[in-house]
Formats: sequence, structure tokens, C-alpha cells
Amino acid sequence: MTMASVRSSRMAVRIFFVLTFIIFTCSFPYIRAINNPNENVRIYMTMAIVEEGTVCLDKIVARYGWVNDMARVPAPSGNDPNGRTNRPLRYFSVKAPAVSYAGVPIYWALTKIAPLFSRPVPDDTTPLQEKSDWLRLSTLVLRLFVIQLPCFAFLIWLERWLRLVTRDTVLRLTAVAAAGLGTNYLAYSLMFVSHSLFAVAAFASFAITTREFVLRDAVVGNRSNARAAFFSGLFAGLATLLEYHALPVSIALTIYAFCIFWKPIRLAYFIVGGGISVAILMAYQWCAFNNPFTPGHRMVESAAFAANHARGLFGIVSPTFEPLFELSVNRTFGFFSTSPFMLLGLLAPALAFALHQPLRGDQRRWATAVAVAGTAMLLLWLSVSAFPAWRGGWTIGPRYLGAAPIFFAFAAALGLEQLARTSTSARTIARGVAGGFALAGVANMGLVSLHYNTLPEDLIRPLVDFTIPLIEKGLVPRNAAQLLGISATCGFTMIVAALFLAGLVAACWRLGCNWRQWFTRILVAAIAACIGLAPAFWPESVSEARQSQAIRDGFEKGWNK
Repeated sequence: MTMASVRSSRMAVRIFFVLTFIIFTCSFPYIRAINNPNENVRIYMTMAIVEEGTVCLDKIVARYGWVNDMARVPAPSGNDPNGRTNRPLRYFSVKAPAVSYAGVPIYWALTKIAPLFSRPVPDDTTPLQEKSDWLRLSTLVLRLFVIQLPCFAFLIWLERWLRLVTRDTVLRLTAVAAAGLGTNYLAYSLMFVSHSLFAVAAFASFAITTREFVLRDAVVGNRSNARAAFFSGLFAGLATLLEYHALPVSIALTIYAFCIFWKPIRLAYFIVGGGISVAILMAYQWCAFNNPFTPGHRMVESAAFAANHARGLFGIVSPTFEPLFELSVNRTFGFFSTSPFMLLGLLAPALAFALHQPLRGDQRRWATAVAVAGTAMLLLWLSVSAFPAWRGGWTIGPRYLGAAPIFFAFAAALGLEQLARTSTSARTIARGVAGGFALAGVANMGLVSLHYNTLPEDLIRPLVDFTIPLIEKGLVPRNAAQLLGISATCGFTMIVAALFLAGLVAACWRLGCNWRQWFTRILVAAIAACIGLAPAFWPESVSEARQSQAIRDGFEKGWNK
């Protein structure tokens, strides 16, 4: 590459991440009356730890109101004078505890700083409106420091790690844009939940192990690094500490790591790293559910949910075809239909490694890494499809497949790079297809995620029937521009502009090609974007349109309350 190309590449990366920083830090989708219980229960637990010194939610629930996703657990002791058992029920979060624990230092700091600005911590006598305002403030602060900033920082790290896979800046940035801005990774990076952090932890473990595997001859002289083993184990365990249903992925990552860090001392470091999360999880379950080996799913306060989780292994039964199919291609929430770039994660490496036969050296190792990633994702798909409530309730896209975007983006970048090496024309087409599909995901999932990140299951076309109509009416989320006296509508417009500009920088920046190649790439990208957006605009029936209208009407009444 010439110096001009290097400078242009650096400029593209810097502009992309400046725009991405705006996207990840400036929008605050929140409606108090219908905020996601998945988020609320985690916030309640953080509050309980800081304010009450316990993981029991009873006092926080009494103060701020009932929320779903709680377990009702009998107190461990208490007999009445007549000798009859009298065990009152207590509330605990049924979610894996990592996010709530991570919020503790941030919330503690908030309880010390906010009173200095006439925002005291509520107690049971505080007026209802002040409690509601405090909950909203707490949600904003916890989202920003525990979820939004780490998820943004991970994308910077991901782009740098992908330099192991491809030196093509366009392919790297389109992969990062597709995963970070064009899937529900963005939606769940704007909430105090664990779906995006689960992706961060799982892929971090995979990436650390893969780097040792692929580069060990060049970097460590055929010796695995003990520190890498420790952090690979730490992140593999953290994935399940963040999300219970990450267990199959953690198991796949552990087997992979055992094959790479096979020497005893390295295995010991890996086990210690993973054991930290195991110990924390067991301690929480012992404290909350009276058994270190039992999550609280069979004790959830909802009778219907409890019945579901009583089946099989805490609700996991045998996989069925319908969830597998719908989670993949349903036009409303299918992984590949809502984020078409992810399809390249399946097709590109399969085609590339089929063409490059026999595989040699690094190619064989990268093919093995892709196979491991594919196995982990297959286990995730199968386990989610075995849930009775596999759709996930109030959601954007396939909520339980939180780790999938990053793994598929990696596979797509690797496969596209292998295909692009065959000729200049192949690189032009690969860049165009990747850019167009990335833009389709940004326009669909990215815009919906920025606007509001908790949607009911019966909404058929979120972009066309929810997000666009409400934006046209000026119903946009709170955002950072309002702190500067700018209207919410104007501020949100600037954030949306940053979203699309980031996608365009990734997909259309002219690097390492002449003008003819660049125009060809833009044309291919435009065609791919239209194809990728087709499911979002697919016609709906009259009954579906009425259903969507009813949902919009309900949101309009409660917007920004």
C-alpha cells in the first residue's frame, strides 16, 4: 500500500469510529410504563445490592413497582410457634447476575454524586414522580457506563483484531458496521441487559484462543501463552455469567481452548480464569435460590413461565424445526433476513475454502477456527430452538442469539478476503456485496434499534410499520442533544445521520481501487442493499396492517412518559 492509501485507510477508520461513538452514546430509548422487564430486574438487583446490601429485591420492588423476570423463593428458615413451617416468599432476579454486579460501582457513585445536585436517592416516602425520575436517571447512567461504552470499545478492538484476518480496510469496516450497527447488537448495547456483552465475552474468548492457534509459530514459537489462556477462560466463563443460555457456547469455547492450551500449566490458567465466573455464579445461586447448582427459572413468579421451565433441563427440551427456520429467515426477526450481511458468514467461507483445495498452513488453521465458530453457533441455535419461548418476548430480532453477529461477521470477513485474493474483480465484487448488505442491515435493524429497542412480538414490519411512522410524527427517543438545548427531533436526526454516514464510510470509502472499480463497487452495493432490504418492505395483509396500527397507537399514548 502507498502512503496515500495508508493515510486514507486511517482516516476512514477514524471517521467511522467517531460516528459510531455518537451512535452508541447519544440515544436513550426509554418508556417508563413499558420498559423491558429484562432490563428493569437487573437494575433492581443493582439497586438492592448498593442500597440494601442484599440481592433480595423485596424492598426495591415495594419502592419502584412490580417487574417481571423475578423468582419467588421461600426464605431459608422460619417456623411459627405451633411448629408449622412458615416460610415467606422473597423476590430475586432470575437473570444471570454479571450485568447487575457490574453496575454496582457505577450506581454507588451515582448515589454519592447525584445528591450534590439536588437529586437525593429515593426512599419509601419519596413522591412517585421523583421515584420515576430517579429510576430513569439510574437507567441512563447504568446503560452508558456498563453497556454502551464497553460495547463501543469492543468494536474498536474488533476492527484491530480483524487485521489478522484481512488487510482490506473496506472488508474490516463493513464487517464491524454490519455486526455493530446492522444487527440487534446495537439495540442491546443501548439497554442495561447482557445480550451484547454476551457477544463481547464469547468472541473475546474465541479471538484470544484463535490468535494463539493461528499465529503461535510466529508469535510465541509454538508455545501457548499462559496469560492468553487465563483470559480465554475468564471470558468463556463470563459469557455464561452474563447469560444462562450461553452455556453451550462456553462449552464449545472450552473444548477449543483445551485443544490449543493443552500443556498443563496453560490449562491450569484457563481453568482458573473460567473458575472465577463459575464461583460467582454458584455463590449467587446459593444466596438467592438456596442451591449453588440451581438457577431460579423453575421458581419464576409467572405460573406460565414456571411451567415452561419445569420441562426438560430448566425449560430446554428437544430442538424443533420451526424455531430453527424462523430464527434464521423470518422476515420480522430472522437473523439472516433482518441482517443480510450475516448470510455471508455462512456462504463466503464455505465457497472460499472449497475453492482453495488443498488447504495449507494458515488457511488450514483459519478453516479450523471457522469450523469452531460454526459449531458454537450451531449449538446456540439448537439450544435456543429447544426453548418453549424461543422467540424471547419483547425483543428486536432474535434476542437469544446475542453472540451470533460477531461470530458471523468474523467468518464473513475471512471468507470474503479469501475470495477477494483470486482477482481484482473478485475483490471489487466482494467489497460491493459486503457493503450493500451491511447498509441494508444498518437501514433496517440499526434504525429500529436507535429508535426503540423493546418491541412486541406481533409487530410484523418494525421498520416500515413502527419506526418510520413514529419518527415522521416526531416521536423520537430522548437523546444527548437535549442537554444542549436542541430539540429531541433535531438531535435524533443528527444521530440517524451519523448512523447512515458510518455505514456509507464502511461501504463506500474509496480505497485501493481506480474510479472504474469504485463505481462498479458502488453499483454492486446498491443492488445488494435493495435485495437485503426487501424483507423489511415485503407487503403485509390487511389484518397485519391493522395489528401494526394498534401497536403504534398504544406506543403513541405512552411515548416519552
